[in-house]
Amino acid sequence: MDGRVIGHIAFSPVTISDGTPNWYGLGPVSVLPEHQRKGIGKALIEEGLSRLRDMNAQGCCLVGHPDYYRKFGFTNLPELVHGGVPPEFFFALSFDGHTPQGTVTFHEGFRADGQQEGVREA
Repeated sequence: MDGRVIGHIAFSPVTISDGTPNWYGLGPVSVLPEHQRKGIGKALIEEGLSRLRDMNAQGCCLVGHPDYYRKFGFTNLPELVHGGVPPEFFFALSFDGHTPQGTVTFHEGFRADGQQEGVREA
């Protein structure tokens, strides 16, 4: 807006332990505080999911607030988990009707411990 970024969304490929390909993780999504509650986040999510479908993605998953993401069709699937995340905060949305079974791993860029895998301090 007026040359300033007021909202952002990212999607990245995820790995599922059962080998199901072509799934993505949603996140983060953010909107500047002064522009929240105006539908910008919703529009970003809807457009992003539409683009994933156009790319023939099979589904999308995320870690998020239970009351927010259900309105986009995301549900808690007991057969699909993300280690260390309570099941009520992990959501998935299948685009093709197939529900993978296993553990989802997000790209290592999402690790919260500040350490890169395979990198050690000297």
